[in-house]
Amino acid sequence: MTFQGFVSIFSLLWFLGGALWLLLSPAGFVRFASLGTRQSLTPDQLKKARIVGCLALLLGVVILLEFFYGYIR
Repeated sequence: MTFQGFVSIFSLLWFLGGALWLLLSPAGFVRFASLGTRQSLTPDQLKKARIVGCLALLLGVVILLEFFYGYIR
């Protein structure tokens, strides 16, 4: 596997996995990302976390389309 393929697979897992985790459990994702220093989120932060999760999911889908069809060069 080439380095470019490795980076592509890693970015796909990062964006899709992180996005799904962020959408399903925003507080758990933030707790993991902050190494346990933040226990909860305010309602405004939850809204922003969902927006970031949707954007990451969109980027993951774009990367997935690139894998299957090669639209982006």
